[in-house]
Amino acid sequence: MKVLAAALISTALFASVNASADTQFVAADNSPGTALCMAMTTNKPLKLHRELKETYLKKHSLADKLTCNDMSLAKFANTYGLNRTGKYLNLEVKTSTSIQDLAMAKKQIIYVSGSK
Repeated sequence: MKVLAAALISTALFASVNASADTQFVAADNSPGTALCMAMTTNKPLKLHRELKETYLKKHSLADKLTCNDMSLAKFANTYGLNRTGKYLNLEVKTSTSIQDLAMAKKQIIYVSGSK
């Protein structure tokens, strides 16, 4: 019984990870704000850290001043499941797990623009 429960949980986690892999983020322009938002969409804290160093910004001031697609960084991270970069910026990120039919998943293209 415990093995079956563990298998179901791991399958659910696998499905949620693959569902986010079908989302493609495309930069809407070449502004520094958009570059920071695109670094956030990678969900890799090291990439976001490097982008912050290139723009000479501190992570504590970024959450107050930057918006991505007219959303606050916390809302943007929660909407697209960017929990790793959200945690790096000390944002309150809610994680959720859902089961989705992978055969029915369509590739999403999301155009990202940051505040200027």
